[in-house]
Amino acid sequence: MEAINYRTRIEKLAKALREAGLEAYVGTRLASLHYLVGAFIPWRGAVVITAKGEAELIYWAMDSERVRSEAPHVPVIEWGAGKPPFIESVARELREKGVATGRIGLDLSIAGTGQEAPGLLYAHEFIDLKKLLPSARLENGTGPIDALMLVKTPEEVERLRLAAKAADAGFQAGLAAVKPGVTENHVAGAIEQATRDEGSTWAWSVTGGTEVGSGERTGYFRGVTQQATEKKIGNNEFLILDLHPMVELYLADLGLPVFLGTPSDEQKRMIDCWEETVAGLLSSLKPGRAVADICSQAVKVFAKYGFQNFGLPMFGHGLGTCARLRPFMNTKSEDILVAGMVLALGTHLYVPGAGGLRLEYPTLITESSAVALCLTPPKVHYI
Repeated sequence: MEAINYRTRIEKLAKALREAGLEAYVGTRLASLHYLVGAFIPWRGAVVITAKGEAELIYWAMDSERVRSEAPHVPVIEWGAGKPPFIESVARELREKGVATGRIGLDLSIAGTGQEAPGLLYAHEFIDLKKLLPSARLENGTGPIDALMLVKTPEEVERLRLAAKAADAGFQAGLAAVKPGVTENHVAGAIEQATRDEGSTWAWSVTGGTEVGSGERTGYFRGVTQQATEKKIGNNEFLILDLHPMVELYLADLGLPVFLGTPSDEQKRMIDCWEETVAGLLSSLKPGRAVADICSQAVKVFAKYGFQNFGLPMFGHGLGTCARLRPFMNTKSEDILVAGMVLALGTHLYVPGAGGLRLEYPTLITESSAVALCLTPPKVHYI
């Protein structure tokens, strides 16, 4: 596997900071930490990058030795365990670098989605930092780093393909485990084993890791979350398998519907609607296309089948070292697709009393079209 040059990433971000007039960037999001540091960082930390290209990681002392060994290119400053607290450590590093009175970008918010990204700065942390650095101009600084993460390099695509391969293996294992009378948890366990055997080191989703929903649990109104439970799977019902492997810090997001038994007429109509929406989206993903236009066309397919109140007007999100990344696929997006973007294409249709169908599908935008990173076809899988 081709190595990632993290120093080059830091230098590119430093250049973007200079162009934006920022003295420094303090990244606390999982996306930023993984992208710039290259080690798994589950505890509270911050990567401090100055416009001069200086870089430091401020990280919890109890896990710092592991991160030092995995990311030798970034010096690690410990907080806790007798060292100064987290925000005091951040303020000290900014003072020592001579940027404590300038414009400092923080991970405060991301545009384009109502969902919060893991690791955004807490309100009390912002207040404490402002007290410690009263002359600094603290502002949202996600723009430069998000622009840098938007188009993937070949090394990133390679890792995203590996994560997608793990997702394929997990889905096939889950499909093989589905039988009347087994629990959702049993199926989730089979999925987890298969993804781990393919190199996944974390089921990253905040929605419960590996999601398995069945029957009425697939049809919650606007119901985008189905954590696996001890519910037993029955005949003639939908299932949703939604997988979240991570390989080499890069994520896959593969969600697909399964039908066990024979669908009713209404369920057949739901399937037809969902599959037509998915096919239309995939054929529309081309460089130069406006995301909002693509999503508006998909909404019209829901209306064509009479499911406009049940199909969600949100059709995916970016993928990389996080899943709260551009491009956000919705009707209000201002993004234009460009080659090199990777997204989890989504299609959600949930009808209470009948069931639900979900697509989460890793997709690479190429110079001419879209290429699936998973081999599993984006359709309803029947048992």
